[in-house]
Amino acid sequence: MTDIKDFFNDYKKFVDSVTSITGKDDDLFINRITEISQWMGRNVSRMDNAVAGLVGETGEIADLWKKLKFHGKELNDENRQKLIDELSDVCWYVMQASIALEVDLDDVIYHNIEKLRLRHPHGFSSGYMKNKND
Repeated sequence: MTDIKDFFNDYKKFVDSVTSITGKDDDLFINRITEISQWMGRNVSRMDNAVAGLVGETGEIADLWKKLKFHGKELNDENRQKLIDELSDVCWYVMQASIALEVDLDDVIYHNIEKLRLRHPHGFSSGYMKNKND
């Protein structure tokens, strides 16, 4: 039992040692949030809501998808609709982030298209992924 307690104590020390000072100090954290808020034009709460919501909603999609693939969850219209419902929630939070960043969503999508065109000028190929991992 002592070995496992020592292991977790060592791990706890390691985690603490690689955690940023801002991640451990409330005053520094509050100061950083203030800096971010000023940089974003006071939209940090909206962005924080968007990021937390995106994580939650994509987690819900991932969990349902996992259950459909691996747990034998029924392949029916109700579960398809649940995926659509969660995807629509993702869209809501994406729009929240867009508002927080003061960028039109169509500009974000156009940016994505251009970024992908530059990355894949001849369309996607598996050779791209092989080269990317080198």
